[in-house]
Amino acid sequence: MRQILFALLSMLSWAILAPATLAHAVLLATTPADGAMLAMPPAAVRLTFNEAVRPLVVRHVAPDGTETDLTDSIAGATELVIPLDGIGRGTHVVSWRVVSEDGHPIPGSLLFSIGEMTGAAAVPAEGDTAVRSAIWLARAAMAIALVVAVGGAAFGAMAPVPQDARRPLIGAAAVALLAAPAYLGLHGLDALGAGFAALATPAPWIAAAGTSFGPSVAMAMAAALLAVAGLWARSAAVLALVLLGVSYAASGHAGAAWPQALTRPLVAVHLIALTLWIGALIPLALSLHTDTTGLRRFSAAIPFAVILLAGSGIALATVQLGGDVAHWRAPYARILAAKLVLLAVVLALAASNRWRLTAPVLAGDAQAVRRMRRGIALELLCAVAILGLTAGWRFTPPPRALAQAAPAAASAFAHLHSDAVMANLIATPGRAGPIAMHIEIGDGDMNPLSVIGATLLLSLPERGIEGLERSASPLDGVEGVWRIPDLVLPFPGTWTVALDIRLSRFSKTTLSGTLTLK
Repeated sequence: MRQILFALLSMLSWAILAPATLAHAVLLATTPADGAMLAMPPAAVRLTFNEAVRPLVVRHVAPDGTETDLTDSIAGATELVIPLDGIGRGTHVVSWRVVSEDGHPIPGSLLFSIGEMTGAAAVPAEGDTAVRSAIWLARAAMAIALVVAVGGAAFGAMAPVPQDARRPLIGAAAVALLAAPAYLGLHGLDALGAGFAALATPAPWIAAAGTSFGPSVAMAMAAALLAVAGLWARSAAVLALVLLGVSYAASGHAGAAWPQALTRPLVAVHLIALTLWIGALIPLALSLHTDTTGLRRFSAAIPFAVILLAGSGIALATVQLGGDVAHWRAPYARILAAKLVLLAVVLALAASNRWRLTAPVLAGDAQAVRRMRRGIALELLCAVAILGLTAGWRFTPPPRALAQAAPAAASAFAHLHSDAVMANLIATPGRAGPIAMHIEIGDGDMNPLSVIGATLLLSLPERGIEGLERSASPLDGVEGVWRIPDLVLPFPGTWTVALDIRLSRFSKTTLSGTLTLK
């Protein structure tokens, strides 16, 4: 028992002490802005996320439809810098699939034009519906099979598992051992945006193993194997139960939510409580005619599991829903609502079995046994539906992430000019706060102009801000394009801007205008 407790503490410590993150990752800003019309080609595209991400696939689609894989040339983590070399006039698309701490792929595309809009570039498809359906099926099958196999083995800690229950429990473990690697491979397909044929190649398996789902699936498979051993060895059943909880805490929206010191243990506790309850139902139902020891002990223990299940579920729902009520109508919240309805039905059935039928069954009432078995069958049916529903969360970012991903204001634009020099200022996003300022400097005809320096001065007199000065840096290899990547303008309103341009060592010019931020 001491070894089991040590393993439990070690695994929960790993869940608590793992690095914190804000997952699910969301895109905050792009440079250039989506749909932008540019006078000159950018040296790079920049994608700014709310947390570190890892690129899986990044492609550039030229106006003539030519695709170039840029995945290996990307730098950065929170801000991905995607270099673009030698691109010409027309409409371009940069598409990406990245992955963050929760293991879910995040696709997106950015469209911009240089000089003219051509419409030849096509945005790549964001995923195969058949692949996503297969992912749901594999994930649901894995979850259902694991709960049945591990929970059934854990029932053996309360009472002997009936012989006629061992075969379905071993069968459930076998299903889990098949569904888990299938889910991992399909997750890799989704991560890369590939079709089923790619399963015959190493790429999707490597991509999936590199996400948080890799170790999670490995632990789930180990839990399934331990569940089989747990039918004969109680310690193996307990380890399987703990390992299953930690495997779910290691990946997914809920386990990756902040603060992880709270959410990861909550996910583990939620899964362990659910598994103890639902997984025990098959051996419980099959033991009613021969041995009521299991029923007596199950009835005494299950209220504690329900309390843990409800408490952890309420806490996780509070974290996932967030405070923005406007996003509570999202698909994630609808799945949660359906789950709660089904859970209420399960609780009603369980309460009926616990308080109306347990005493007659213990007294040997055959009719009560038949009624309890029917009630248990309905509980199992509802539990399968609940696990199938929650498998759909794989495709639905929680409301807290949607609130972070609320569309940023479009880029703010200012055109400054004199007779001989012009400049375009593009602030992304066009709202108060952190801003990336893109500066294009040209001659009187807006042809790129080579200069030796550019400094931006900003004022917002009604807020008491005067002469905020920031130096711009040139973009390598692109004439006339300068950038201030870390500008912070704290207030909305119409800012007065002045751009000091050093034309040479001995001459400069100043262009003035206004820039409105939302």
